[in-house]
Order: sequence, then C-alpha cells, then structure tokens
Amino acid sequence: MRKGSYPIRALTYYAIAVVGSAIYGGQVCPILAEFSAWKLGLVILIPLILAYGLRGPFEVRMVKPASLHLQPRMQFRMEFGLISLAGLASTLTLMFVYHFPLLHSGLKLLLGILTVGLYAALDLALARERTVIEASRSGRASYETPRKFSPITRTFFLATSLVLLFTTGIMMLVLVRDVHWLASQNVSSETIAFMNRSVLVEIGIIMGFLLIMLVNLILSYARNMRQLFRNQTEVLENVSRGDLTRQVPVITNNELGVIAGHTNTMIRSLREGVRMREGLLIASEVQQHFLPDHAPDLPGLDMAGTARFSDETGGDFFDFIECEQPDCTHYGVLVGDVSGHGIGAALLMAAGRALVRQSASLPAPLSQRLGVANRNLTRDVGETGRFMTLFFLEMAPEQGVGTWVNAGHQPPLFYDPATDEFSELKGKDIPLGVEKDWMFHEYTQNLPTSGQILIMGTDGAWEAMDPQGEMFGGERLRETLRKSAGKNAQDIILDVVEAVHNFTGRTTQEDDLTLVIIKGTNR
Repeated sequence: MRKGSYPIRALTYYAIAVVGSAIYGGQVCPILAEFSAWKLGLVILIPLILAYGLRGPFEVRMVKPASLHLQPRMQFRMEFGLISLAGLASTLTLMFVYHFPLLHSGLKLLLGILTVGLYAALDLALARERTVIEASRSGRASYETPRKFSPITRTFFLATSLVLLFTTGIMMLVLVRDVHWLASQNVSSETIAFMNRSVLVEIGIIMGFLLIMLVNLILSYARNMRQLFRNQTEVLENVSRGDLTRQVPVITNNELGVIAGHTNTMIRSLREGVRMREGLLIASEVQQHFLPDHAPDLPGLDMAGTARFSDETGGDFFDFIECEQPDCTHYGVLVGDVSGHGIGAALLMAAGRALVRQSASLPAPLSQRLGVANRNLTRDVGETGRFMTLFFLEMAPEQGVGTWVNAGHQPPLFYDPATDEFSELKGKDIPLGVEKDWMFHEYTQNLPTSGQILIMGTDGAWEAMDPQGEMFGGERLRETLRKSAGKNAQDIILDVVEAVHNFTGRTTQEDDLTLVIIKGTNR
C-alpha cells in the first residue's frame, strides 16, 4: 500500500461511520428520529474524531513494533477497538446527557457503529497484510516456521460469523422498524404501493451498502491470497530450475505460513546438500588423483589396476610404489580397503595411503615398515572403530620373487593356466588401525611367469550380490579368470568387472570395486 493511504482509507470508513450511523439511527430508532440531525451527527462525530486522532500514536506503539506476521492482527484490534470505544462514547452521551433510554436508542446506534467498525477493521487489517507482503519481497521478513499456529478455517469462521451477526442484526432492526411503521399507517389502495416502495428502497439501500463493503472485503482478501500464493509459487519455480537463492517470506501464522516455513527448511536442506555434493565432487577428484594413471613397465610382467567407487568417494584404493633408495629395483603393489563408505572412508583412505607410502621408503623389512604405518594409523583413528585392510606385495622383478603381507585383506588369487590350479595368498594378520603394537608377518612368493595370473582386489568383487542375495563368490571369479587367461591384464580386469555387473543385474554399484592384475609374460 502506498504511503499515506492508511489515513485516507481509515478516514473514509470514519466518515461512513458518521453518516451511515446517523441515517441508520434515525431510521431504526423512533426517539433518535425526533432528535435533530446535526445534534445526532455531532454526538457520533466528536468521539470518532478523537478516535481517529489516536490512530497514529496507537499504530506506532501497537502495530509497527510487532513482528510482521502479527501486524495485521494488531491493526484489526486497534481499528475495531478505537471505533468501538467511539461508539460506546456516543451511546453513553445519548444516555447520560440527552437521557435517551439505552435499549431503545443507544444500543441500536452502537450496533450500527460496530458494524461499520468491523468492516473497517477487517479491510485495514488486510491492507496492512498487503504492506507486509510487499515489504517481505524486499527481504524484510521472517523465514522461519511460525511458533504459534492459527488455522485459516478458525480465522475465517470468526470473521464471517461476526460479519453475519452484525449484518443480520442491522437488517432485523430495519425490518422491525418497517413492520412497526407499516402497522401504524392507514393502509389504502392509494398508499400501499407507496409504502411498499419506501420499504423496499430503504432495505435495498442498506443491503446494497452492506453488500458493497462485503464485496470489498472479499476482493481484498482474494488479492492478499493471490500475492501469498505468488510468493510461494515463484520460489518453488526457482527451486525447480535449480535456483536456491530465494526463500518464501513467512507472512502469516496459518497454514500458508507453516507451508512457507517448511519450504524454507527444504530449501536450506537442498543448499546444504548442494554444498555437500560439491564437496564430494572435489573429494572425488582429489581421490582419483591418488590412483595411479598407469602401471609401471616391468620386465616379464603385465600389470593393470582399476578402482570403481559406489559413491562419489570410497574407501578402496590401489597403488604402485617405486623404491626411492639408490640402485633399488624393488616395486610395491598394494590394495587397501577402509571400513565404511563416503567421505569418512575417503579421508581415512587418504591418511592410510599416505602413511603406508611414507613407511614404504624406510630401510627395514616390509613387516616392520607396515608396523610403523599401523602405529601411526591406530593413533589417528582412535576410538572410532574404523580400520583398513591391506595387501602389500613388494616385487623384485629381476629375481622373480615377491614379499607380501596380508593385513586382514581379501586373499589374492594366484592362477596357473598350465595346471588350472588356484592358490590363495592368505595371511594371519589383522587390519591396520586396530592394535598399535601388532607384529606383522611377511611371506615370499614367486612372481607370475608366462601366462600365470595374480589378481588382487577388495571384497567388492567377491561379495557382490545378485537380486536374490547370492554372492558372486570365488568360484565365479575363478571361472572368469579361466575364460580370460589368454588376454592381457587390462582386458582381464574389464572381463571381471563386466562379469560382476552382469551377475548383480543392477544399474547402480552397491560396493566399491578395486582390482589389480599382474600377469607373467615372456621375459
């Protein structure tokens, strides 16, 4: 609402109260009808002028300091209260100054003033609500769900009941007065048409006046509802397009306010989800950089590896580590699996991988180096209950021998196509991060010769399940290796991954899947 329109709008209703109540009082009250029009007008006008003068100070103290969604209610209370007090003052003036009986004159006049006051208070409260809506669109609003809830149905019931009660009261008084007037007249064929016309015109004017104010209220209420729904739909349209910058202003404490508050909660959750998603994407990019982009070129060995995560980030990893000591020809191959999934597993994987790589360069046996990494990792994980399984193979290609430690990891498979025999590289050690003083055990193993295959991986392949809950298992993995034994390491990995996906029959991956293949070639 434009600045200054409140006083003009209120002044219009106060003028209606003066003129309408004076006319109405003269119509329904025979005693007031004998009272001079200007005196009756002054009796009504003076208290209303005083009430109008009090609007400004009361509005500053009562309405404007209130929260936005309470301002329309405070506006209604102020307007209706002031006009009611003015009507009561007029009634008491007639009673004590001019000695008019209360029941036959004062209460009838008070009813007329209260009716106009009710329409005025409702309309001005709706106008205040529109001002609040416009102010909220500039950011001056609450966006939290209202603490107190007032149903629309209850507010609508109270407002319509009061309007119906006051309007019916006025119409009944007019009808009673007209019936009394008709009964007191000498009815003849010449006067009956005139009396009927007079009664109908009088009733029509009063009903038309009340109907105009009622229609004005309905239009004002519809306009507010349209603006409230527009606020909601505009924000939701933005959300559907991915724009989460705006929220719905909470204007009322009814169902629309509750819906707006919950919508804002949803938007804030979506924002947090977007931030988490962006963080996960960054973490995924960083984690992908942890994985080697190619295997080292070693004499007599064909190697390949892959890690496919079920989420944006995962706890699986594999790595190839080149010895940093002078004249060292050893190479490390490791596959690890951190308990859990998501960002927590990814953070622990990064920490564990760094500790293992750091300890791998120490001049000590492999089992002791992993002991150092285990002590540091146990200190970091503390009482979280997380841990990391690991298989570490340190190869000496020139000698064709490897040293390995299996720290609670899925045993790798060693396959010799010439004899169609499989063996597992089992160990008796526990995962890293469980017991800081654990002494690890290392074993030796001949590296694959021509055609032989060593497959290392996480439980994402072995424990993959089909829709019926059956696991892929070691036997299906062995059968896949038999069929793919003649291919190179990279193609064998692709065949295993395809076999797992075909078995599960799912479009989404339930667990991380990490594999490393080492195949012997002609030296």
